[in-house]
Amino acid sequence: MLKEKLQSAKQLLIDVKNEWKVPRKGNYVPYKEILSLGLGGMGQQWLIYFIGLMSLSASNTLLGATLGLKPMDLQYMAMVQTILGLFFTAIRGVIVDNTKTRFGKFRPYIAIMGFPVFILITVFLFLPFETMGYTQKLICTFVFAVTLGMISPLLTDTYSELATVITPNSEERAKVMSINSLLYSFAPTIGNIVVPLMADHFGGYTNINTYRYVYMPLAAIGLALNLFAAVGCKERIITSKNYKPKINVLEGCVEIWKNKHWWLRNIAGYIGFLEGASGVLFGWIYIYGTQDMVSYAALQTVLGTASGIAMLATPLLMKTLGNRRLLIFHNALNIVFVSCMAFSYKVPILLFVFIYMNTFVNALTLVYNSAMHSEVKDYQQYLSGKRMDFMFGTAGLIGTPITMLTGLVIPYVYECLGITTNYDILYDPAVRNNIFYVLCILSIIGATLNLIPYMFYSLSREKHRNIIRVLYYRSLCDDYRDGNLTAESVSVAVENIRQGIAFIEADAPDMNALKADLKQAKALPKGKERDEAVRKAKKAFKDAKQLLVEKDAAKILTDEFEKYDTYQYRVLAKQAEMLLETPIEQIAGADMARITAYADALPAGTKEEKKTRKLAKKNAKKMQRMTRQAAKDYPDGVVRPLQQTLNDALDMPQETKEEKKAKSDAIHKIEKEMALFNKVCKPYVAAEELSHRSTNSKAAFAEAQRLYEEALMQNAQTEGV
Repeated sequence: MLKEKLQSAKQLLIDVKNEWKVPRKGNYVPYKEILSLGLGGMGQQWLIYFIGLMSLSASNTLLGATLGLKPMDLQYMAMVQTILGLFFTAIRGVIVDNTKTRFGKFRPYIAIMGFPVFILITVFLFLPFETMGYTQKLICTFVFAVTLGMISPLLTDTYSELATVITPNSEERAKVMSINSLLYSFAPTIGNIVVPLMADHFGGYTNINTYRYVYMPLAAIGLALNLFAAVGCKERIITSKNYKPKINVLEGCVEIWKNKHWWLRNIAGYIGFLEGASGVLFGWIYIYGTQDMVSYAALQTVLGTASGIAMLATPLLMKTLGNRRLLIFHNALNIVFVSCMAFSYKVPILLFVFIYMNTFVNALTLVYNSAMHSEVKDYQQYLSGKRMDFMFGTAGLIGTPITMLTGLVIPYVYECLGITTNYDILYDPAVRNNIFYVLCILSIIGATLNLIPYMFYSLSREKHRNIIRVLYYRSLCDDYRDGNLTAESVSVAVENIRQGIAFIEADAPDMNALKADLKQAKALPKGKERDEAVRKAKKAFKDAKQLLVEKDAAKILTDEFEKYDTYQYRVLAKQAEMLLETPIEQIAGADMARITAYADALPAGTKEEKKTRKLAKKNAKKMQRMTRQAAKDYPDGVVRPLQQTLNDALDMPQETKEEKKAKSDAIHKIEKEMALFNKVCKPYVAAEELSHRSTNSKAAFAEAQRLYEEALMQNAQTEGV
């Protein structure tokens, strides 16, 4: 066993050396980049420690026990913050999802936003709370918390999203997230050693100086480490080279609300909100029970190893079980271990054992939850044709009333159990034990409810791989239109698509024959020959089952190849063709009666015909509205803004104050024109895209394959020389 572990460690070192700057074939991320992501994650963890000081929750020790704010007052402020957050979240979603820079979509925010976050909380911590009245503390806390809530997601959420787009390969993504989680977990591990020991020196967690002189220096280090992620990583989103994000709030939310898998993940959160209720047990036992900060720091360090082991194990578990089954496995074990905690909280060491095991299973979510989130985003891009990341947060606001109501439950339970402004009652073992038992029961209920929605979750890793292939196929088509196909740019896309085609074309295995082979192997006389025959038969049967799964999932790719030949797309393509007969310059006020009549005359005998007719009539109405709106906004005829005009504006000099103003005005003008055109003439742009893809998608893939084969031949000739 030890020999195998040493061999694995040796192989890992060899892989790191060989793939430090260039990853192996089929992968995207070198180890150098993974290290940068991990160091940035360490910085993020210490900044999140800092940001957490301002969380308006009943269990916040700084705001509750230290500043003396009541749990329900904190919750009321949190509700107001949530309502204001509706506006801020929508703004952030539009800003980030419409960002396109040469540095990427998320990295500019990671690089910049740490500084205002750090300054804001530092100023708050050094306010003269000792001389303030209760109302003054409430007002200051509310103002700073709301301001922080407005800007901090531009730092923390952009880092989280960066990790989801660092590679489109699902298995590699799990590996990257696992290593990244292990790397950045050193930050809380170090924090769990330093903070309790230093807190004891400054008067404990109920003394404001702990937060001023322990948390703040850690956050300063985190601010510096955070820059590694901004500088040393890349974003690998599958879009055409000329893809321009045009996301507005309403359209983006409506598209996401059509996503079944997004709904299932959110519903699980809505009804499983109690799952984390027992999370305060460990801290409260040592803060209010044993009051032994040295043991607390040591055990926190030991507890950190559970997360490290889980992070290493998660990719293997994901590969073996798949995301959905791993999630069910995690929640089932969570119920078991919290149940054990409910009957062992009076014995700290025994409780720690169950907390350790519970921490292990909960840490699995650090990797697989991010991986599932990434897959749901890719699925959304597959559905809508648009890349949305931050808009998921905006769409999630639809559940705000539910989260506000469920957020009242834990604070209400605290106050019912006697915790108001006086957290000192937790020093009483009888009171503390009663509270612990109630919190464990609530966690068990939450974990059980969380399982229910995932019984209907069907986005497997095999299906996700084919969704990625479809995205590559579409990007090839768009790059073909724009003249951006090159041998270098198509290689990964063609290889991915060909892998899917290989599964489509593979002969379906005869499962009955393979079962008979396995049965026959088991009937052989016992011995090495039988064992080897059984092993081979089992492997053949397992490989055949996997092939059937792959062939079934590849239908996603097949549907993409064939969708423009279906009745629905033939009708939509015909409508697009009729619309495009009118030049864009003459679209203002144009008569759409012929397109409307075509939709009205469609048959509606079958279910497919009814669906298609309804969709065609809806399209006709959109086109009619477009012509009316174009007549208002373009009385002299529609003028399509050119990308080259924006490029010229971006290249304008900016040496003097006048040149800077002229450049800014030119950019603002063309961007305003482009925004108006995309808003008013959206159906026309969509018709152009549909017409292009329906006509050229197969030709685009054929050209991409030709370029790919030429590149292979050139490489072979070069190697031969």
